[in-house]
Amino acid sequence: MILGLACALGAPTALAEELARDGEHARIETERGPVHVWTPAGYDPSTAITVVFVHGYRTEVDEAWVRFRLPEQFALSGLNAMFVVPAAPSGKDAPLVWPSLHALLATVTVHLGVRMPTRRLVAVGHSGAYRTLVSWLDSPKLDALVLLDAVYGEYRFARWVRANKRRRLINIAYETARFSERMHRALPETRRVDGLPREGFPDARIVYARTDAGHWSLVTDGVALPLALRAIGGARVTTRERPLGLPPVEQN
Repeated sequence: MILGLACALGAPTALAEELARDGEHARIETERGPVHVWTPAGYDPSTAITVVFVHGYRTEVDEAWVRFRLPEQFALSGLNAMFVVPAAPSGKDAPLVWPSLHALLATVTVHLGVRMPTRRLVAVGHSGAYRTLVSWLDSPKLDALVLLDAVYGEYRFARWVRANKRRRLINIAYETARFSERMHRALPETRRVDGLPREGFPDARIVYARTDAGHWSLVTDGVALPLALRAIGGARVTTRERPLGLPPVEQN
């Protein structure tokens, strides 16, 4: 079974690795720790969006960049975007690293010497990243959130998406299902989805997907993250649909 899965994923994996290499990667050293920035081949800043990915606990940003195979997953989304991955707390007692989303993006702008995309601003967070994402909810430019098993009793996300009909929320839950059920009862617009449909999530402002994929798999399997990013919308660097899925990785 494992061999069959590896064979089945061989071609998509090779393609994802090639696409990741074809993109542009920069690792920025800042006073608040490293920040990784990646753009795909064919990147067009005039139509691009900004996607900020925040890792959860039990990892550091450099480790997450490699172990989660983030450039490969970003490439599988097909989005024309500047992907920004900052350092974040690695435990519940650690202080926030970037409490200001504006400060993070301003720092990237200064270090790279390029203009950030202005079309849309999306924040994605896994697990304990919810603490950072909550601190960003007052950012006027933030218009979409992707929560990867990241609710954990924090319901201000519901208030945020209700406050503006142009905002979008995609919540994928595994161990946070109990909290997610409560949050989405307060969001009657929610479109509920079983699992991670390879054909994509529905075109809805608020999507709640309950899955048995596993807490860590949501950021390593090459399915949940690219699917959620595609559902957010935005210009693509290709009109061809890219395959989903990466081989399993060993977790701590």
